[in-house]
Formats: sequence, C-alpha cells, structure tokens
Amino acid sequence: MNLHETQRLLNILAEPNRLRLLIALSSRRLCVCELSAALKLRQTVVSQHLRVLRDCDLVVNHKDGLWVEYEVSPEALQGPPGRLLKAVLTEAGRDDAVALDQQAVAEVDRKVVCRKPKGTAA
Repeated sequence: MNLHETQRLLNILAEPNRLRLLIALSSRRLCVCELSAALKLRQTVVSQHLRVLRDCDLVVNHKDGLWVEYEVSPEALQGPPGRLLKAVLTEAGRDDAVALDQQAVAEVDRKVVCRKPKGTAA
C-alpha cells in the first residue's frame, strides 16, 4: 500500500456518515431504506455515500428479489488496506453514537421501514 492509496482510503473514511455506513454494513447486509432508518439519514444521502464506497471497492451490492443489499466487500478487508480499514472501524466503533447506530441497525426491520405507501408503483 503506497502513500497515495493510504491517503485515498483515509480521505474516504474521513467523512463521518460514510464511516457510520461502513460500520453498520460490517455487521450485516442492509438495503438503503434500512440504513436510512437506522442511521437517521435521508435515502439520497445514503445512496450517494454508498456510490462512493462502491466505486472505491469498499462495499459490494447484491440483488435479493426486490432488494439491493449492501455489505463491506470481503476483498476490502484483505492486506494492508484491510488492516487499516479494520483498525479505523474498530476504533470508531467505540464511540457512543456509533453504539447507538449499531443498536438501531440490530433492531431495524425491513418489513416495516421499506414498505411502499398504498397507491405507489412497485
């Protein structure tokens, strides 16, 4: 891992909401509406940050029926970049606000938060 790669990863992780998303996704696969509800962020904000994380190969997405689920990329956790990412996620995970995020992630229910209002196209 060279200096440029290290700087790039740290710049990505310097954005607090991206870091919160990565920590949430390190526990399980989640869709945008689950992340939005658990972290109390607008879906557009979540989607924008997920795009950045996906473009940098830190998260991957999987189609599951109607849902697109995201998770931390297993490859992102390998080698020197993976060690740095794990260290940052571990340290940031000790924050009280992140603990509340993790509790909300554990409790979020897709069947409740992802329902479409009546009269909306599927």
